[in-house]
Amino acid sequence: MFSRIYKKHSLEYTLQWALGLLITLTLAALVLLAGWIGREATFTFIASRLAHDAEAIIAGFDPTSKTLTRTLPAIYTQPFSGHYYTIHFQDAQSLRSRSLWDTDLNLEQLPTGSQSGKLIDGPIEQRLYLWSAAYEKQGVAFTIAVAEDIAPLLNAIRQFVWYGLLLAILAALALLLTQKRILRRAFARLDSVRDDIRRIKQGSGGELRSDVPAEVEPLVSEFNQLLSTWRGHIERSRNASGNLAHALKSPLHLLYQIGIEKNNQAINEQAERMQQIIERELNRARIAGNVSAGKRFHPGEDMQDLIDTIKILFRDKNLDIELHVQTPEHLPFEQDDMHELIGNLLDNAAKWARNKIVITLEADQGLSLVIQDDGPGIDPALTGVLLRRGRRLDEQTPGHGLGLAIVQDIVEQYKGRIEFTRSAILGGVCITVQLPFQGDY
Repeated sequence: MFSRIYKKHSLEYTLQWALGLLITLTLAALVLLAGWIGREATFTFIASRLAHDAEAIIAGFDPTSKTLTRTLPAIYTQPFSGHYYTIHFQDAQSLRSRSLWDTDLNLEQLPTGSQSGKLIDGPIEQRLYLWSAAYEKQGVAFTIAVAEDIAPLLNAIRQFVWYGLLLAILAALALLLTQKRILRRAFARLDSVRDDIRRIKQGSGGELRSDVPAEVEPLVSEFNQLLSTWRGHIERSRNASGNLAHALKSPLHLLYQIGIEKNNQAINEQAERMQQIIERELNRARIAGNVSAGKRFHPGEDMQDLIDTIKILFRDKNLDIELHVQTPEHLPFEQDDMHELIGNLLDNAAKWARNKIVITLEADQGLSLVIQDDGPGIDPALTGVLLRRGRRLDEQTPGHGLGLAIVQDIVEQYKGRIEFTRSAILGGVCITVQLPFQGDY
């Protein structure tokens, strides 16, 4: 499910998780930095206060007798109060606060004029910040250390960091959800491009609209230019075919007359064959009519146009063409291809039919086209001959044999199949074409 929603190459997925990771790491770094700043500020404040206490102790201290001459606050006399001091002399003697009881701070002797501060473990699992400095008073050198239990402060900082990280995670999630909505709204502006492409695919749209974000405007412009060029090539190719056929009619007619005058049967046959090909191309142009390149096939409308054209081309037969359509409004096939395919099949059926043609179109997993006529029919064993380019079973019937070969090409292009049988209804040929739907439909 996750892989279907967030695909490997999804821009939304990449932006969401890249920005989400950046936001989370940034917020976490800010919380940790705030915790570190709070810890260092606490140490600085405690060191300043302990230095003041040390100065008060030194002021009431007699280095000669190595005793205190003034009374200190009760916190230095109450056992394990969390406030301690100790004075070390160079002769290894020391003076400690009563609050230390029977423990020691393990003070190291410092050079005169130096000082230091550090965290150490104290009695009864206390966490002490120890500030120490070396002094000389009345010619006596000593090192004094003053310590305070800051475990409650450290716990408060630790809680601040944890709560801060939790809030950072919640804030990151809120930002991710907000960011997701913003990205969805931004990408929703591309829905118009998708809808336009779908309309073009269905044959109901001309080109992509240009009111798109600036980032994709060059892509839309290039696509529209490519679409216009492609349609132009198709239209010019189709027009050129019709123009060429028209241009060749007069020279071929002249060639045919020369063959008659010289009584040259070979020239007459080839000229007549070329004339038939030209007529075929002109019929194709008339059948195609105003079909737009890239437009979808609409059975209801397009079939009636084809039938009307066939009736005009074969008006002398007074054909009765019956149409049954059970398909959606449009099908995922090129209108030009379907006009070519069905037009050729109808053209072939009209040539052989006596009076009646029945056409059935149905759609399930693909398009099923059945065309039946009341003509003489064919031997199913000769079906392969019909599909060969330039081959006809009856050389006396007008035509050049290219129509069904073109039909076969279109059927193969759509990965379909074509079948010739005898019509059980009309007795003539029954042509069945099956074209599967391609892609999503």
